[in-house]
Amino acid sequence: MEEPQIPLAPETLPGSWCWHPDYPSGAPEFTLFRLAFRTARQRTVRLLFSADNRCNLFLDGVFVGRGPARGDLEHYRYESCTLELPPGSHVLAAEVIVYPCGFREEEGPWSEIHTGGGFLILSGDAAFATPGSWRCRRDASRRHRKWRDSWNGRGGIPAPPMEEYEPDPALTGWKLPEFDDSDWPAVRHVGEPYFADRCKTDPPTRWRLVPGTTPPMRQEPVAVRSILAGNEFLAPDGSGGATGRIPAGKHTILLDLGRYRTSLVHLRFSGGKGVCRIGYAEALFRNGVRTERGPVPGGRVGEYGFSDLLKLNGADGAFDSFWYRSGRFVELAFELDAPLAIERLSFEFVAYPFDRKAVWRSPERPVLERIFETAWHTARCCAHEHYEDCPYWEQLQYAGDTRIQALISYLATGDARLGRQAVRQFDESRLGGGLTASRYPSNFRQVIPGFSLYWIMMAGDCYDYTGDQSVIAEHRNGIRDVLEYFSAHRDGGTGLIGPVPGWNFSDWAAGWPDGRSSRGEELPETLLNLLYAEACRVAGRLFRAAGIIPGHDWEAERQSVLAAVNRHCFDQERRRYTDVPGKAYFSCHVNAWAILAGAADSGLRTELSAALTEDPGLTGCTLYFAFYLLEAMHRTGNDAGFETVLKQWEPMLELGFTTFPECPSADTRSDCHAWSAGPLYHLLRHYAGVYPAEPGYAVVGVEPAAGAPPFTAVLPVGGGRLLTVSGRPGDGCTLSSASRLRIRRKDGTEFDLKPGEPATVSPTAPGTAPATPTAGSEPG
Repeated sequence: MEEPQIPLAPETLPGSWCWHPDYPSGAPEFTLFRLAFRTARQRTVRLLFSADNRCNLFLDGVFVGRGPARGDLEHYRYESCTLELPPGSHVLAAEVIVYPCGFREEEGPWSEIHTGGGFLILSGDAAFATPGSWRCRRDASRRHRKWRDSWNGRGGIPAPPMEEYEPDPALTGWKLPEFDDSDWPAVRHVGEPYFADRCKTDPPTRWRLVPGTTPPMRQEPVAVRSILAGNEFLAPDGSGGATGRIPAGKHTILLDLGRYRTSLVHLRFSGGKGVCRIGYAEALFRNGVRTERGPVPGGRVGEYGFSDLLKLNGADGAFDSFWYRSGRFVELAFELDAPLAIERLSFEFVAYPFDRKAVWRSPERPVLERIFETAWHTARCCAHEHYEDCPYWEQLQYAGDTRIQALISYLATGDARLGRQAVRQFDESRLGGGLTASRYPSNFRQVIPGFSLYWIMMAGDCYDYTGDQSVIAEHRNGIRDVLEYFSAHRDGGTGLIGPVPGWNFSDWAAGWPDGRSSRGEELPETLLNLLYAEACRVAGRLFRAAGIIPGHDWEAERQSVLAAVNRHCFDQERRRYTDVPGKAYFSCHVNAWAILAGAADSGLRTELSAALTEDPGLTGCTLYFAFYLLEAMHRTGNDAGFETVLKQWEPMLELGFTTFPECPSADTRSDCHAWSAGPLYHLLRHYAGVYPAEPGYAVVGVEPAAGAPPFTAVLPVGGGRLLTVSGRPGDGCTLSSASRLRIRRKDGTEFDLKPGEPATVSPTAPGTAPATPTAGSEPG
């Protein structure tokens, strides 16, 4: 018998939102749902599901899906999964979490936007749909842990809260078919599903449903690298986990996962009375201070790391963290009145399912290989259901960070789905005045005006690497509204923008209060004007590509702003651009962007490029903004300067970081910050010199840098095709591919690279401007 297929219109499927009959909406709880059923034959069943706040879905105790991916109430995701059912008895089970919602210090994860309770299954077979025969129960064994109890920082954190768990024998085996749920109440109907653009009057529920657009996260087993303390109690089990017996008393076990991870935690145990605090840390503390990042003598996690708490009552237990835990080190601190048997402790690395295609090999400069691999691991640990600034502290998607992350994804994997989602989500975040939120999804709204301009550049990047015209069609109005907001804030006398309301953050540079280049003064900021000029150029290029005739000449606007910058923000004596007009404030940030946005003429560009590494009077950048320094070096063909900037990442490796941190120091807040992963992009883009010369790699640009060390690089170039570039650039590089590629050089010449027929290309001469960093993005 043919299984019913899910039609293209999900609103026709049976199923309604349901919830526990006795729970009010918004109660911060864990709620369990079960549907027991039998099938007489092999079946394939397809489901759509969603939950508020979110759920983990299991079939016969085996995990089959989670969701919904983070969004907002106007763009509330539903996910899909396919169940393969052999004949026999089965159970479909779900655990649904509702996070706390309240004051800032008591809030759940800032990246979650919900109403507070709901569960939905849609299926072509009504027997699987909610409410139907589903039953539910409150999970009294788990509760949210307040942040003030989770670590010694006491304050609230934007990341999801930790958990408190106490075994409940009544729930043993609740995910399995043989479990007796006869005393569980039936779920209650709470409303019909509301699909985008389908409601003509009042919506029946607050969740405006849209399909998820990204694949499920991937889970991979993580082996415990070493047991640093307590190995008399715990030992490797031979399959990546650990097992052991903990006697009564106070004992501490310290584990090293070998590198930074975002991990699900699984602990099976029996017996034991007392408590166990499971702490997670990015680095070990010694006398309350973090220094080097590997195992250190006397190092511990203690109360400096976020922690879950297990209350042990003598019953058998199974703790599975609902969401991932971040860091490299895990510490289990026991206070026991009776011994505890650990049957198995294990971890799973969970992240967006990127399949990296890019390869970088530089045997004469192995440190570049380490930088490349560390940058990639940083990017992976900061990509889950959306891009994240950092996995430990915030798990928020910021536009300034995300532009770099998306470029890494495009160039290293060819997978644009997470980048495309990010462009869409920031457009969905826009405020009435036109600006995007600085971070989204987020239930605490924040505006960094310059990040709205980076969003426009993100849209341009996405189009360049995919050739997807829908990027322009879908976001043309948002792009226009952002630009019109800034245009309205231009001063009639100077022609400069600003000051603009909001948090005008640029970088955590030394001497910049709150990261502002104006040093806290309410003055126009040169950097914001340069970003606006670049956004005008990108917008004009996108509109032309789509045949759109805008109501405003954005290229003329760009030229007007650049002229204003050159009149008011250039110091003729120093031959440097100032951070604000009329003040002797100078930075690498502004002078790099004077190159990138096209304010500086060709002669001045070369001079400024050299100054970025040689002028001590310029305020320096963190690893984040050094992305744009590397871009400026690339744009001016300054290979020596490129190498000097790239060396800023090497001390982080010497300190033992396995991911790149928020700021380049041992006392940085965050050890894993994707905005610092930019070297991966630049090694491929500058040294290997590969880029989309036409959108979607219809033509592949290749311009290896003359100053690169001998290397071999492999890059995805659209449509599943790969390009290998290898050799010593000073002597020429060899191109090869298993696919036919159209290649373009800097001088505009083109040729066909044929499968099995390598070709040799010469490098870009030092000191000359290479081809465009992304398709069409060289200022005119």
